[in-house]
Amino acid sequence: MTLMTPFLSRHLVVIVAVVAAVSGCGARRLPADAPVGSPAARPLHYQANNRNVDLLFLVDDSSSMRLSQDNLLRNFPVLMTTLRDLPGGLPNVHIAVISSDMGAGDGSIASCDDQGGKNGIFQYQPQGNCLSSGLDPGATFISDIDGVRNYSGNLEDVFTCIAALGEQGCGFEHQFAAITRALGVDGHGAAPIENQPFLRPDAYLAIVLITDEDDCSAAPGFKFYDTANNMNMASQLGPPANFRCNEFGHLCNGAPPNRNAPNLDTNATAAYDGCTSNETGHYLLGVRDTADRLRSLKADDGQIMIAAITGPRTPYVVGWKQPSTQDTSCNANGQSCPWPMIQHSCTAADGNFADPAVRIGELADQFGENGRVLSICETDYSPALADIAGSVVAYVNEPCITGRIATKPGTTHLDCTVTDNATGATIPGCADTGGTGQCWSIRQSVTSACAGVSLAVQPDPNGTDPAPLGTTVDCTLCAPGASDPARGCP
Repeated sequence: MTLMTPFLSRHLVVIVAVVAAVSGCGARRLPADAPVGSPAARPLHYQANNRNVDLLFLVDDSSSMRLSQDNLLRNFPVLMTTLRDLPGGLPNVHIAVISSDMGAGDGSIASCDDQGGKNGIFQYQPQGNCLSSGLDPGATFISDIDGVRNYSGNLEDVFTCIAALGEQGCGFEHQFAAITRALGVDGHGAAPIENQPFLRPDAYLAIVLITDEDDCSAAPGFKFYDTANNMNMASQLGPPANFRCNEFGHLCNGAPPNRNAPNLDTNATAAYDGCTSNETGHYLLGVRDTADRLRSLKADDGQIMIAAITGPRTPYVVGWKQPSTQDTSCNANGQSCPWPMIQHSCTAADGNFADPAVRIGELADQFGENGRVLSICETDYSPALADIAGSVVAYVNEPCITGRIATKPGTTHLDCTVTDNATGATIPGCADTGGTGQCWSIRQSVTSACAGVSLAVQPDPNGTDPAPLGTTVDCTLCAPGASDPARGCP
Protein backbone atom coordinates (compact mmCIF):
# COMPACT_ATOMS: atom_id res chain seq x y z
CA MET A 1 0.00 0.00 0.00
CA THR A 2 1.62 3.25 -1.08
CA LEU A 3 0.57 6.27 0.93
CA MET A 4 1.70 9.85 1.04
CA THR A 5 2.56 11.64 4.25
CA PRO A 6 0.97 15.06 4.89
CA PHE A 7 1.75 17.72 2.26
CA LEU A 8 2.38 14.95 -0.28
CA SER A 9 0.60 14.03 -3.44
CA ARG A 10 -1.85 11.16 -2.99
CA HIS A 11 -4.19 8.94 -5.00
CA LEU A 12 -7.81 8.78 -3.79
CA VAL A 13 -10.99 6.96 -4.85
CA VAL A 14 -14.21 7.99 -3.05
CA ILE A 15 -17.12 5.61 -2.05
CA VAL A 16 -18.46 5.73 1.49
CA ALA A 17 -17.26 2.56 3.52
CA VAL A 18 -16.50 0.66 6.84
CA VAL A 19 -13.02 0.77 8.34
CA ALA A 20 -11.27 -1.95 10.37
CA ALA A 21 -8.59 -1.22 12.95
CA VAL A 22 -5.01 -1.94 11.95
CA SER A 23 -4.66 -4.13 14.97
CA GLY A 24 -6.97 -6.65 13.31
CA CYS A 25 -6.51 -8.64 10.12
CA GLY A 26 -6.96 -6.83 6.82
CA ALA A 27 -10.64 -6.52 5.98
CA ARG A 28 -10.39 -7.13 2.25
CA ARG A 29 -12.98 -9.56 0.91
CA LEU A 30 -13.26 -11.32 -2.42
CA PRO A 31 -16.13 -11.31 -4.89
CA ALA A 32 -18.03 -14.58 -4.89
CA ASP A 33 -16.50 -15.48 -8.25
CA ALA A 34 -12.88 -14.59 -7.37
CA PRO A 35 -10.53 -17.45 -8.33
CA VAL A 36 -8.69 -19.27 -5.56
CA GLY A 37 -5.04 -18.30 -5.54
CA SER A 38 -5.69 -14.89 -7.10
CA PRO A 39 -3.54 -11.98 -5.85
CA ALA A 40 -6.42 -10.96 -3.60
CA ALA A 41 -5.88 -14.14 -1.56
CA ARG A 42 -2.23 -13.39 -0.72
CA PRO A 43 -0.39 -10.65 1.19
CA LEU A 44 -0.38 -7.61 -1.08
CA HIS A 45 1.76 -4.66 -1.98
CA TYR A 46 -0.72 -1.85 -2.43
CA GLN A 47 0.64 1.23 -4.16
CA ALA A 48 -1.31 4.40 -3.37
CA ASN A 49 -0.11 7.86 -4.19
CA ASN A 50 -2.84 9.37 -2.10
CA ARG A 51 -3.52 12.45 -4.15
CA ASN A 52 -5.55 10.29 -6.55
CA VAL A 53 -9.30 10.36 -5.95
CA ASP A 54 -11.94 8.46 -7.93
CA LEU A 55 -15.45 9.89 -7.48
CA LEU A 56 -18.39 7.85 -8.74
CA PHE A 57 -21.82 9.53 -8.67
CA LEU A 58 -24.94 7.37 -8.91
CA VAL A 59 -27.83 9.61 -9.94
CA ASP A 60 -31.38 8.28 -9.64
CA ASP A 61 -33.13 9.17 -12.91
CA SER A 62 -36.61 7.86 -12.07
CA SER A 63 -39.65 10.12 -11.94
CA SER A 64 -39.77 12.69 -9.09
CA MET A 65 -35.99 13.24 -9.14
CA ARG A 66 -35.88 16.57 -10.99
CA LEU A 67 -35.63 18.78 -7.89
CA SER A 68 -32.91 16.60 -6.37
CA GLN A 69 -30.89 16.57 -9.58
CA ASP A 70 -31.19 20.35 -9.86
CA ASN A 71 -30.05 20.69 -6.24
CA LEU A 72 -27.01 18.48 -6.86
CA LEU A 73 -25.97 20.36 -9.97
CA ARG A 74 -26.52 23.75 -8.36
CA ASN A 75 -24.33 22.90 -5.36
CA PHE A 76 -21.69 20.63 -6.94
CA PRO A 77 -19.23 23.58 -7.04
CA VAL A 78 -19.14 23.50 -3.21
CA LEU A 79 -17.55 20.06 -3.33
CA MET A 80 -15.00 21.16 -5.92
CA THR A 81 -14.14 24.36 -4.02
CA THR A 82 -13.41 22.31 -0.89
CA LEU A 83 -11.10 20.01 -2.85
CA ARG A 84 -9.34 22.90 -4.58
CA ASP A 85 -8.58 24.44 -1.19
CA LEU A 86 -6.27 21.52 -0.35
CA PRO A 87 -2.54 22.23 -0.15
CA GLY A 88 -1.37 21.73 -3.71
CA GLY A 89 -4.83 22.42 -5.12
CA LEU A 90 -7.27 19.97 -6.69
CA PRO A 91 -6.35 16.28 -6.20
CA ASN A 92 -5.86 14.06 -9.23
CA VAL A 93 -9.52 13.31 -9.86
CA HIS A 94 -11.52 10.93 -11.96
CA ILE A 95 -15.25 11.77 -11.84
CA ALA A 96 -17.92 9.56 -13.41
CA VAL A 97 -21.72 9.39 -13.46
CA ILE A 98 -23.99 6.35 -13.62
CA SER A 99 -27.77 5.88 -13.56
CA SER A 100 -29.85 3.73 -11.19
CA ASP A 101 -31.70 2.32 -14.23
CA MET A 102 -30.85 -1.35 -14.82
CA GLY A 103 -34.19 -2.26 -16.41
CA ALA A 104 -36.73 -4.62 -14.82
CA GLY A 105 -38.70 -7.66 -15.89
CA ASP A 106 -39.80 -8.40 -19.43
CA GLY A 107 -40.24 -4.82 -20.53
CA SER A 108 -43.92 -4.63 -19.58
CA ILE A 109 -43.26 -2.11 -16.79
CA ALA A 110 -43.27 1.51 -17.95
CA SER A 111 -39.77 3.05 -18.27
CA CYS A 112 -38.16 -0.34 -17.47
CA ASP A 113 -36.76 -2.34 -20.38
CA ASP A 114 -35.68 -5.99 -20.44
CA GLN A 115 -32.15 -5.20 -21.69
CA GLY A 116 -30.58 -4.03 -18.43
CA GLY A 117 -31.50 -0.36 -18.77
CA LYS A 118 -28.32 1.71 -18.82
CA ASN A 119 -26.29 -1.30 -17.63
CA GLY A 120 -24.01 0.61 -15.26
CA ILE A 121 -22.29 2.30 -18.23
CA PHE A 122 -20.92 5.78 -17.55
CA GLN A 123 -23.20 8.58 -18.70
CA TYR A 124 -21.06 11.03 -20.64
CA GLN A 125 -23.26 12.41 -23.40
CA PRO A 126 -24.67 15.97 -23.00
CA GLN A 127 -28.01 15.93 -21.19
CA GLY A 128 -30.97 18.29 -21.00
CA ASN A 129 -30.36 21.69 -22.57
CA CYS A 130 -26.62 21.08 -22.83
CA LEU A 131 -25.38 20.80 -26.44
CA SER A 132 -21.78 19.82 -25.73
CA SER A 133 -20.33 18.14 -22.65
CA GLY A 134 -16.87 19.64 -23.06
CA LEU A 135 -15.28 16.17 -22.78
CA ASP A 136 -12.59 15.30 -25.30
CA PRO A 137 -13.64 12.90 -28.08
CA GLY A 138 -13.68 9.34 -26.70
CA ALA A 139 -13.68 10.45 -23.04
CA THR A 140 -16.35 8.79 -20.88
CA PHE A 141 -15.57 10.46 -17.54
CA ILE A 142 -13.85 13.58 -16.22
CA SER A 143 -10.09 13.35 -15.64
CA ASP A 144 -7.90 16.10 -14.19
CA ILE A 145 -4.42 14.79 -13.34
CA ASP A 146 -1.70 17.27 -12.34
CA GLY A 147 -3.44 19.89 -14.46
CA VAL A 148 -3.74 17.61 -17.53
CA ARG A 149 -7.43 17.58 -18.44
CA ASN A 150 -9.58 15.58 -20.82
CA TYR A 151 -12.12 18.37 -21.13
CA SER A 152 -12.38 22.02 -22.08
CA GLY A 153 -13.99 24.76 -20.03
CA ASN A 154 -14.87 24.43 -16.34
CA LEU A 155 -15.00 21.05 -14.62
CA GLU A 156 -18.24 22.04 -12.88
CA ASP A 157 -19.88 22.81 -16.22
CA VAL A 158 -18.84 19.43 -17.64
CA PHE A 159 -20.30 17.61 -14.63
CA THR A 160 -23.53 19.60 -14.83
CA CYS A 161 -23.87 18.67 -18.48
CA ILE A 162 -23.43 14.90 -18.05
CA ALA A 163 -25.19 14.46 -14.67
CA ALA A 164 -28.58 15.99 -15.54
CA LEU A 165 -30.02 12.54 -16.34
CA GLY A 166 -33.69 13.52 -16.24
CA GLU A 167 -36.64 11.44 -15.01
CA GLN A 168 -37.20 8.76 -17.63
CA GLY A 169 -35.34 5.93 -15.87
CA CYS A 170 -36.85 2.76 -14.42
CA GLY A 171 -38.87 3.26 -11.24
CA PHE A 172 -37.52 0.03 -9.74
CA GLU A 173 -34.14 1.52 -8.84
CA HIS A 174 -31.12 -0.81 -8.91
CA GLN A 175 -28.52 1.22 -7.03
CA PHE A 176 -26.50 -1.79 -5.82
CA ALA A 177 -26.61 -3.57 -9.17
CA ALA A 178 -25.64 -0.41 -11.08
CA ILE A 179 -22.62 0.32 -8.85
CA THR A 180 -21.26 -3.25 -8.83
CA ARG A 181 -21.78 -3.56 -12.61
CA ALA A 182 -20.13 -0.19 -13.24
CA LEU A 183 -17.05 -1.29 -11.27
CA GLY A 184 -16.99 -4.87 -12.56
CA VAL A 185 -17.57 -6.69 -9.25
CA ASP A 186 -21.08 -8.07 -9.81
CA GLY A 187 -19.80 -11.48 -10.92
CA HIS A 188 -20.74 -10.88 -14.55
CA GLY A 189 -17.31 -10.15 -15.96
CA ALA A 190 -15.24 -7.02 -16.30
CA ALA A 191 -16.67 -3.54 -16.05
CA PRO A 192 -18.17 -2.09 -19.26
CA ILE A 193 -15.46 -1.08 -21.73
CA GLU A 194 -16.44 2.59 -21.33
CA ASN A 195 -15.74 2.37 -17.60
CA GLN A 196 -12.49 0.44 -17.44
CA PRO A 197 -9.91 3.26 -17.40
CA PHE A 198 -11.70 4.96 -14.50
CA LEU A 199 -10.83 2.86 -11.47
CA ARG A 200 -7.25 3.23 -10.25
CA PRO A 201 -6.20 0.47 -7.83
CA ASP A 202 -4.17 2.89 -5.73
CA ALA A 203 -6.80 5.65 -5.54
CA TYR A 204 -9.23 6.59 -2.81
CA LEU A 205 -12.68 5.58 -4.05
CA ALA A 206 -15.74 7.60 -3.11
CA ILE A 207 -19.19 6.48 -4.23
CA VAL A 208 -21.92 9.10 -3.86
CA LEU A 209 -25.58 8.13 -4.29
CA ILE A 210 -28.33 10.69 -4.97
CA THR A 211 -31.65 8.82 -4.76
CA ASP A 212 -35.12 9.23 -3.26
CA GLU A 213 -36.00 5.51 -2.96
CA ASP A 214 -34.36 2.45 -1.49
CA ASP A 215 -32.41 -0.10 -3.50
CA CYS A 216 -34.51 -2.73 -5.30
CA SER A 217 -31.83 -4.74 -7.12
CA ALA A 218 -33.32 -8.17 -7.83
CA ALA A 219 -31.24 -11.24 -7.00
CA PRO A 220 -30.00 -13.16 -10.07
CA GLY A 221 -32.42 -15.74 -11.44
CA PHE A 222 -35.48 -14.54 -9.51
CA LYS A 223 -38.33 -13.02 -11.55
CA PHE A 224 -38.99 -10.30 -9.01
CA TYR A 225 -40.59 -7.90 -11.51
CA ASP A 226 -42.98 -10.44 -13.03
CA THR A 227 -46.23 -8.94 -14.31
CA ALA A 228 -47.65 -12.06 -15.96
CA ASN A 229 -48.55 -13.93 -12.77
CA ASN A 230 -48.16 -11.19 -10.15
CA MET A 231 -50.69 -8.46 -10.82
CA ASN A 232 -52.98 -8.37 -7.78
CA MET A 233 -53.11 -8.60 -4.00
CA ALA A 234 -53.59 -12.37 -3.98
CA SER A 235 -50.50 -13.12 -6.09
CA GLN A 236 -47.22 -14.21 -4.52
CA LEU A 237 -45.42 -10.90 -5.08
CA GLY A 238 -48.45 -8.67 -4.92
CA PRO A 239 -49.28 -5.80 -7.30
CA PRO A 240 -46.56 -4.58 -9.72
CA ALA A 241 -45.75 -1.48 -7.68
CA ASN A 242 -42.85 -0.21 -5.58
CA PHE A 243 -44.21 -1.66 -2.32
CA ARG A 244 -42.99 -5.01 -3.62
CA CYS A 245 -39.47 -3.76 -2.85
CA ASN A 246 -40.47 -2.99 0.75
CA GLU A 247 -42.36 -6.20 1.41
CA PHE A 248 -39.61 -8.48 0.15
CA GLY A 249 -36.60 -6.26 0.76
CA HIS A 250 -37.24 -5.28 4.39
CA LEU A 251 -37.96 -6.92 7.72
CA CYS A 252 -39.52 -4.83 10.50
CA ASN A 253 -38.94 -6.44 13.88
CA GLY A 254 -38.29 -9.68 12.04
CA ALA A 255 -41.32 -9.71 9.70
CA PRO A 256 -42.11 -8.10 6.33
CA PRO A 257 -44.41 -5.05 6.33
CA ASN A 258 -47.98 -6.23 5.73
CA ARG A 259 -49.49 -5.53 2.31
CA ASN A 260 -53.12 -5.91 3.48
CA ALA A 261 -55.13 -2.86 4.57
CA PRO A 262 -57.07 -3.22 7.84
CA ASN A 263 -60.76 -3.62 6.95
CA LEU A 264 -59.92 -2.69 3.33
CA ASP A 265 -59.67 0.92 4.53
CA THR A 266 -57.68 3.20 2.19
CA ASN A 267 -57.39 5.75 5.01
CA ALA A 268 -55.59 3.33 7.33
CA THR A 269 -51.88 3.53 8.10
CA ALA A 270 -49.47 1.16 9.82
CA ALA A 271 -46.25 2.39 11.45
CA TYR A 272 -43.26 0.08 11.84
CA ASP A 273 -39.95 0.25 13.64
CA GLY A 274 -36.86 -1.92 13.74
CA CYS A 275 -36.79 -2.16 9.93
CA THR A 276 -33.70 -3.75 8.35
CA SER A 277 -32.70 -5.28 5.05
CA ASN A 278 -34.07 -8.79 4.47
CA GLU A 279 -30.77 -10.61 4.05
CA THR A 280 -32.30 -14.11 4.28
CA GLY A 281 -35.11 -13.90 1.73
CA HIS A 282 -32.73 -13.76 -1.28
CA TYR A 283 -35.20 -11.72 -3.32
CA LEU A 284 -32.84 -8.75 -3.62
CA LEU A 285 -29.05 -8.41 -3.68
CA GLY A 286 -27.65 -8.64 -0.15
CA VAL A 287 -26.30 -5.57 1.60
CA ARG A 288 -23.34 -7.41 3.11
CA ASP A 289 -22.53 -9.17 -0.15
CA THR A 290 -22.61 -5.84 -2.01
CA ALA A 291 -20.29 -4.27 0.58
CA ASP A 292 -17.89 -7.23 0.32
CA ARG A 293 -17.77 -6.91 -3.47
CA LEU A 294 -16.90 -3.24 -3.17
CA ARG A 295 -14.26 -3.99 -0.54
CA SER A 296 -12.64 -6.45 -2.95
CA LEU A 297 -11.57 -3.46 -5.06
CA LYS A 298 -9.09 -2.33 -2.41
CA ALA A 299 -6.41 -3.90 -0.27
CA ASP A 300 -7.49 -1.60 2.56
CA ASP A 301 -11.07 -0.67 3.53
CA GLY A 302 -9.89 2.81 4.52
CA GLN A 303 -9.65 3.66 0.81
CA ILE A 304 -13.40 3.36 0.23
CA MET A 305 -16.17 5.78 1.15
CA ILE A 306 -19.92 5.36 0.57
CA ALA A 307 -22.02 8.51 0.86
CA ALA A 308 -25.76 8.53 0.25
CA ILE A 309 -27.91 11.63 -0.11
CA THR A 310 -31.25 9.88 0.32
CA GLY A 311 -34.30 9.41 2.52
CA PRO A 312 -33.95 8.74 6.28
CA ARG A 313 -34.77 5.20 7.41
CA THR A 314 -37.52 6.42 9.73
CA PRO A 315 -40.39 7.07 10.04
CA TYR A 316 -41.47 3.87 8.28
CA VAL A 317 -45.21 4.06 7.61
CA VAL A 318 -47.39 2.05 5.20
CA GLY A 319 -50.56 3.51 3.71
CA TRP A 320 -53.03 2.31 1.09
CA LYS A 321 -54.64 3.60 -2.08
CA GLN A 322 -57.22 2.48 -4.60
CA PRO A 323 -55.72 -0.11 -6.99
CA SER A 324 -54.30 1.09 -10.29
CA THR A 325 -56.29 -1.65 -12.08
CA GLN A 326 -59.41 -3.48 -10.94
CA ASP A 327 -58.53 -5.88 -8.14
CA THR A 328 -61.03 -7.87 -6.07
CA SER A 329 -58.65 -10.77 -5.38
CA CYS A 330 -58.28 -10.14 -1.64
CA ASN A 331 -61.85 -11.04 -0.61
CA ALA A 332 -64.85 -13.08 -1.64
CA ASN A 333 -67.48 -10.31 -1.66
CA GLY A 334 -66.14 -8.41 -4.66
CA GLN A 335 -64.91 -5.35 -2.77
CA SER A 336 -62.00 -3.42 -4.22
CA CYS A 337 -58.62 -4.32 -2.70
CA PRO A 338 -56.53 -1.33 -1.60
CA TRP A 339 -52.93 -1.46 -2.76
CA PRO A 340 -50.12 -0.75 -0.26
CA MET A 341 -47.65 2.11 -0.62
CA ILE A 342 -44.76 3.27 1.55
CA GLN A 343 -45.19 6.80 2.80
CA HIS A 344 -42.44 9.38 2.46
CA SER A 345 -39.98 9.51 5.33
CA CYS A 346 -39.18 13.16 4.59
CA THR A 347 -40.55 16.10 2.60
CA ALA A 348 -38.59 19.28 1.84
CA ALA A 349 -39.87 22.84 1.84
CA ASP A 350 -39.61 22.89 -1.97
CA GLY A 351 -41.81 19.78 -2.29
CA ASN A 352 -38.99 17.30 -2.77
CA PHE A 353 -39.55 14.01 -0.93
CA ALA A 354 -38.04 10.57 -0.32
CA ASP A 355 -38.95 7.13 1.03
CA PRO A 356 -37.12 5.18 3.77
CA ALA A 357 -33.72 4.07 2.41
CA VAL A 358 -33.23 1.10 4.76
CA ARG A 359 -30.91 -0.97 2.58
CA ILE A 360 -28.86 1.97 1.34
CA GLY A 361 -28.40 3.17 4.90
CA GLU A 362 -27.15 -0.27 5.92
CA LEU A 363 -24.68 -0.30 3.02
CA ALA A 364 -23.21 2.95 4.31
CA ASP A 365 -23.13 1.45 7.82
CA GLN A 366 -20.92 -1.34 6.52
CA PHE A 367 -18.17 1.23 6.02
CA GLY A 368 -18.25 2.70 9.51
CA GLU A 369 -16.52 6.09 9.74
CA ASN A 370 -16.30 6.14 5.94
CA GLY A 371 -20.07 5.81 5.55
CA ARG A 372 -22.37 8.81 5.23
CA VAL A 373 -26.18 9.05 5.06
CA LEU A 374 -27.33 12.61 4.39
CA SER A 375 -30.89 13.84 3.90
CA ILE A 376 -32.11 14.37 0.35
CA CYS A 377 -34.95 16.52 1.73
CA GLU A 378 -32.82 19.63 2.07
CA THR A 379 -33.33 22.62 -0.17
CA ASP A 380 -29.56 23.16 -0.19
CA TYR A 381 -27.16 20.23 -0.67
CA SER A 382 -24.07 22.36 -0.12
CA PRO A 383 -23.58 21.17 3.51
CA ALA A 384 -23.90 17.54 2.44
CA LEU A 385 -21.44 17.95 -0.43
CA ALA A 386 -19.04 19.84 1.82
CA ASP A 387 -19.26 16.96 4.31
CA ILE A 388 -18.39 14.45 1.59
CA ALA A 389 -15.51 16.60 0.37
CA GLY A 390 -14.30 16.90 3.97
CA SER A 391 -13.85 13.13 4.16
CA VAL A 392 -11.69 13.24 1.05
CA VAL A 393 -9.66 16.13 2.46
CA ALA A 394 -9.11 14.25 5.73
CA TYR A 395 -7.76 11.25 3.83
CA VAL A 396 -5.50 13.36 1.63
CA ASN A 397 -4.12 15.22 4.63
CA GLU A 398 -3.54 12.07 6.64
CA PRO A 399 -3.39 8.72 4.79
CA CYS A 400 -5.29 6.04 6.68
CA ILE A 401 -4.15 2.40 6.95
CA THR A 402 -6.84 0.11 8.33
CA GLY A 403 -5.46 -3.26 7.23
CA ARG A 404 -2.86 -5.25 9.17
CA ILE A 405 0.68 -4.45 8.02
CA ALA A 406 2.91 -7.50 7.59
CA THR A 407 6.34 -7.68 9.21
CA LYS A 408 9.62 -8.23 7.43
CA PRO A 409 10.51 -11.96 7.36
CA GLY A 410 12.33 -12.99 10.50
CA THR A 411 11.77 -9.65 12.29
CA THR A 412 9.11 -7.78 14.21
CA HIS A 413 9.61 -4.64 12.09
CA LEU A 414 6.76 -3.54 9.82
CA ASP A 415 7.36 -4.20 6.12
CA CYS A 416 7.16 -0.71 4.64
CA THR A 417 9.48 1.13 2.28
CA VAL A 418 9.37 4.92 2.42
CA THR A 419 11.00 6.94 -0.35
CA ASP A 420 11.76 10.67 -0.48
CA ASN A 421 10.14 11.79 -3.74
CA ALA A 422 12.61 14.65 -4.25
CA THR A 423 15.86 12.67 -3.83
CA GLY A 424 14.80 9.06 -4.39
CA ALA A 425 16.50 8.15 -1.10
CA THR A 426 14.97 5.48 1.13
CA ILE A 427 13.99 6.74 4.59
CA PRO A 428 14.65 4.17 7.33
CA GLY A 429 12.12 3.08 9.90
CA CYS A 430 12.49 4.41 13.43
CA ALA A 431 12.43 0.79 14.60
CA ASP A 432 15.62 0.23 12.60
CA THR A 433 17.41 3.41 13.73
CA GLY A 434 16.34 3.33 17.35
CA GLY A 435 14.37 6.49 16.73
CA THR A 436 17.38 8.63 15.86
CA GLY A 437 17.69 10.88 12.81
CA GLN A 438 15.13 11.16 10.06
CA CYS A 439 12.91 8.07 10.15
CA TRP A 440 9.33 6.94 9.79
CA SER A 441 6.93 5.39 12.27
CA ILE A 442 3.33 4.30 12.50
CA ARG A 443 1.07 6.31 14.78
CA GLN A 444 -2.55 6.29 15.78
CA SER A 445 -4.63 8.46 13.46
CA VAL A 446 -5.58 11.88 14.78
CA THR A 447 -8.62 12.37 12.52
CA SER A 448 -12.11 11.01 13.16
CA ALA A 449 -12.31 9.94 9.52
CA CYS A 450 -9.71 7.20 10.14
CA ALA A 451 -10.26 4.27 12.48
CA GLY A 452 -6.79 2.93 11.80
CA VAL A 453 -3.24 4.27 11.79
CA SER A 454 -1.14 6.62 9.67
CA LEU A 455 2.53 6.81 8.79
CA ALA A 456 4.56 9.86 9.80
CA VAL A 457 8.15 10.90 8.99
CA GLN A 458 10.08 12.65 11.75
CA PRO A 459 12.85 15.08 10.76
CA ASP A 460 16.40 14.77 12.04
CA PRO A 461 16.30 16.58 15.39
CA ASN A 462 19.69 18.12 14.54
CA GLY A 463 18.08 19.86 11.58
CA THR A 464 20.52 18.47 9.00
CA ASP A 465 17.85 16.28 7.38
CA PRO A 466 14.46 18.03 7.49
CA ALA A 467 11.16 16.29 6.86
CA PRO A 468 10.69 15.65 3.13
CA LEU A 469 8.02 17.55 1.23
CA GLY A 470 6.77 14.37 -0.42
CA THR A 471 7.17 10.66 0.17
CA THR A 472 5.91 7.44 -1.32
CA VAL A 473 5.06 4.63 1.08
CA ASP A 474 4.86 0.97 0.03
CA CYS A 475 3.59 -1.37 2.77
CA THR A 476 2.80 -5.07 2.57
CA LEU A 477 -0.64 -5.78 4.04
CA CYS A 478 -1.91 -9.11 5.34
CA ALA A 479 -4.80 -10.42 3.27
CA PRO A 480 -7.72 -12.20 4.98
CA GLY A 481 -7.35 -15.97 5.06
CA ALA A 482 -3.68 -15.88 4.06
CA SER A 483 -2.04 -17.05 7.28
CA ASP A 484 1.70 -16.35 7.39
CA PRO A 485 2.96 -16.24 11.00
CA ALA A 486 6.50 -15.47 9.81
CA ARG A 487 5.15 -12.20 8.40
CA GLY A 488 2.99 -11.40 11.42
CA CYS A 489 -0.16 -12.49 9.58
CA PRO A 490 -2.07 -14.87 11.89
